[in-house]
Parts: sequence; C-alpha cells; structure tokens
Amino acid sequence: MKIMKREQVMVIDDLFTKREVEQMEEYFVHFDGWQLIFDDPSQSLNTYSLGKVIDQPNFGEFDVFCAQAFQDRSGIPVPPFHRVVYNCFRFGDSPNLHHDGESEDSLSFMVYPVVDWCESWGGETVFVRDGEVTDCIVPKPGRVVIFPGSIPHGGKAPNRQHGGVARFSAVFQFTPGQEEDMLAHAEQELPNERPFPLS
Repeated sequence: MKIMKREQVMVIDDLFTKREVEQMEEYFVHFDGWQLIFDDPSQSLNTYSLGKVIDQPNFGEFDVFCAQAFQDRSGIPVPPFHRVVYNCFRFGDSPNLHHDGESEDSLSFMVYPVVDWCESWGGETVFVRDGEVTDCIVPKPGRVVIFPGSIPHGGKAPNRQHGGVARFSAVFQFTPGQEEDMLAHAEQELPNERPFPLS
C-alpha cells in the first residue's frame, strides 16, 4: 500500500487486491440501477450523467465491503458514511464542479473500480482552490482518494481514446448536517440488494 499526500487530497494506491478490483469493475459494468443524476440542479439537462445515490440505511454488500476495507486497511480514521454516490462517466459527458458537503467537517473517500486506465484516456478528478486546479488525480485501478467534501472538485469524462465501458467511481461521503435530507431520500429508494462479488 502506498499513501501520497497532495495539496488538498490524500491518495492511497494498492489498498485493494487486483482480484478485488476486478470484482469491483464487474459489479459496476453489470450494475442495473443507473439513474440520470447531476452535480448542480440549476444547470441544464446537458450536464446529467449516469449515477446512483445510495444513502446509508440502504447500503448493500459492495458499499459495506468498501467502507470496511477503508477502516481495516488504510490506518486512517474513517467516519460513519452517510451515503455513497456511484458515477458512470462516458465520452461526451460534462460533469460540473461541486461540493460533497456543506460542512467543513465533511469528508469523502473515493475509489476508482477500474481494472485498467491510461493517463491519455482523460477521466481525471480535479480539485480547485481560488479558481485554480491544485490537484489532478488520474483514476488508476483501485485508487482511493480522501478529501474534504467541502472543497470544489469534479470528475472528467474519458476521451475518445478510451475503449472501455466507462470511467467508474464510488464516492463515500460523510456530510454532517445533512442527515435529515439523506434519510428522507433513503425512504424513497429501495435498499441496494445487489450481491458483491457477483461471482
């Protein structure tokens, strides 16, 4: 396992085994619950992309597996996550900069469930301060990125050179102060009963 501190984020490589990353990508490739989601509801419909928001009462086997792996393997204090957001960015998508949480205590753990990635395919996650990009993170297989949820950030879609299904990510969010909204959203959604691993 390798831990790297960047300007606003922390990056962990090799937290997951190669086999686990393969199982994670398989889970996302066959995921059947994609919805159209957006980073900012005030933006146009052109900014929608495929995703899924799962609130803590509805966590499934994949969600529990990742949260437990963060806890057991990283050596870093892990908060009680309120939700996880799955992202499926494809060529042509235009996701926006956004915040995961309003509180300065917000904390996000993002994992890239992809088996293979080349930096020439795009798909980076950028983190911004005072209008400038401070960190640009390549979605390497199984990489984990830890960052304050209150800082502006956004994922990029893969470019035309990418021959895979999509650029997947799962963002586990601790967002104190938003619990009531999340519970209200959770009551409108079904529990994530999809098995993990699939095989």
